[in-house]
Amino acid sequence: MPEGAQTVYGRCRSCGELGPVLRMPEFNLNACPTCFLRLYERRLRRKLEEHRMLDGAKRVAVALSGGKDSAALLLALQRLGWVMGFEVVALHFHLGMGEHSRRNLDMVKDLTERCGLPLKVTHLSDLGIRVARVKGWSACAVCGAVKRSLFNREAREAGADVVATAHTLEDILLFSFKNILSRRYSFPRPTLPEQSGMLRKIKPLMFTPERLNAIYCRLRGIPYFEEKCPFWEPHPHRLKEVFDHLEEVIPSGKLQLLLSLQEAFPAGEDELRWEVMRACRMCGEPAGQELCALCRLREWFCSSKENGASG
Repeated sequence: MPEGAQTVYGRCRSCGELGPVLRMPEFNLNACPTCFLRLYERRLRRKLEEHRMLDGAKRVAVALSGGKDSAALLLALQRLGWVMGFEVVALHFHLGMGEHSRRNLDMVKDLTERCGLPLKVTHLSDLGIRVARVKGWSACAVCGAVKRSLFNREAREAGADVVATAHTLEDILLFSFKNILSRRYSFPRPTLPEQSGMLRKIKPLMFTPERLNAIYCRLRGIPYFEEKCPFWEPHPHRLKEVFDHLEEVIPSGKLQLLLSLQEAFPAGEDELRWEVMRACRMCGEPAGQELCALCRLREWFCSSKENGASG
């Protein structure tokens, strides 16, 4: 059985066979490894159809970091694409963090080669941008802004009509609770429609606990990148411990909480922001201000480089 899986000896709820089964208290299910894979992919397909994520889509671009969540999403979408009639392409952003980014890219290449999928790699260094603190932005804020901008541009250049990100159930809960604590009452939607120059953006895994993604990868025999980002800090993620405790006290509590928040709160800030998008003055890409995030960052980094050189 895969590392991290909760296993017991019992009867598979799907095929009825006795033997080692994977416990999924999130869904009140026990499943043998074979049935787990089928249930994982069938459940993902239901969410794709329920939220009309891929209506009319011909090519889906997956934002591939190489971690367990994006690796699971890439392979599951590829397999579903064979029966649902769409193609998958992987996008990867080389963040220029030395050996960490090199190992990350090697893993991503290995994964996409095993899957037989095209990979489009963008090097931040080619754009005159790096992941670092600048103009009051933390390194993580810079990274997030760059990725959000690049997803749309690179996906369009790869011929995709949909961008899929690997945000999990825990990611959405963390984001939503941070909003609540800041008195911003909004909730991310599983599907953001195409508008204002932005491709349709979907979150197929937002109803899936992240631990199931690791199990899926290991059962399918695909590699994923397990190193944490050099800028990663535990404190911003500590709220996930609250959700894990909720799951221990109330099985399927995390999923029920997410569904309740989805019902209670209006559309997320991303959806509202897309309604006021304009063309960036420098590159023409969709932007919420006169300059898009990429062009602003490029200007700032170029300015700081020139100032450093002159000093």
